[in-house]
Amino acid sequence: MRVGVVGAGGIAVPHVRAWHELGAEVVVHSRRPPTEFAERHRTAVAADLTELLATSDLVDVCSPTDTHDEVVQAALAAGRPVVCEKPLARTSRRAQSLVDAARQAGVPLLPAHVVRWFPAHEALHARLVAGSLGVVDRARFTRQVQAPPEGSWFHDVERSGGVVLDLMLHDLDQALWHFGPVRDVTARALGTAGQAVRAVLAHDSGTTSTVEATWGPAGTPFATTFEVTGSRGTARHDSMAGPAGGDAAGGGEDPYLRQARELLDTVLTGAPARVTAADGVAAVALAERVLQALGT
Repeated sequence: MRVGVVGAGGIAVPHVRAWHELGAEVVVHSRRPPTEFAERHRTAVAADLTELLATSDLVDVCSPTDTHDEVVQAALAAGRPVVCEKPLARTSRRAQSLVDAARQAGVPLLPAHVVRWFPAHEALHARLVAGSLGVVDRARFTRQVQAPPEGSWFHDVERSGGVVLDLMLHDLDQALWHFGPVRDVTARALGTAGQAVRAVLAHDSGTTSTVEATWGPAGTPFATTFEVTGSRGTARHDSMAGPAGGDAAGGGEDPYLRQARELLDTVLTGAPARVTAADGVAAVALAERVLQALGT
């Protein structure tokens, strides 16, 4: 298996490590020559996207959000299965066009929503499916990380969707996974910089989810929490209270590795996907509703 990774930024690192762990060869292409990245992470370099597509069995898209549409369309046209880092696209319309293209090409398109493989979130979902929490009335998810560097493309909302599409999307997907479709959305900015947002989601199931995402100042540690309250009990999680590494260390094996293994199994055997292309569209569509509620 040869995996072509498009993009050489921070999120490409755990993807490349996972593919190596699974025994794949990796070739990388990015708009800036990824020479240093390739040397550090033991990958080959493709001169352009055409070369990468011609020499890869599977394409893993880790490039900036606003490039996903073009790269995924090219990979699907070349008949290559695609793993695409979240969000699937900058808008739900573009995301749906990728789903349609994948269906027409008969090629797998798999969004990489890695939080579904984080042990605490996986265990929560299992409890909800089993009904051990009873009827869930309310849930709260928080997620924080140090803000991207000034001048980064992440701060261009038209390109990235800002903190909502970049960071909050993880927990919007969690809310959809656990509690189903959302009827109403309200949202407000926390502070004046537009780097912290709270959204309240009223689900058709009767659950109300509150989701908060923060790009914090320099030195802000990565941290996530959730609290889910049902008629039979409450489930809580705080990544800062667990072992070093928080969520990723809690279950032993790296969630990115578990994600890659399962996605590869789907590509090779047709096994059901934990995250479908339709899930990718739904998460982007919900993020758009949050942005609309913010007036962004």
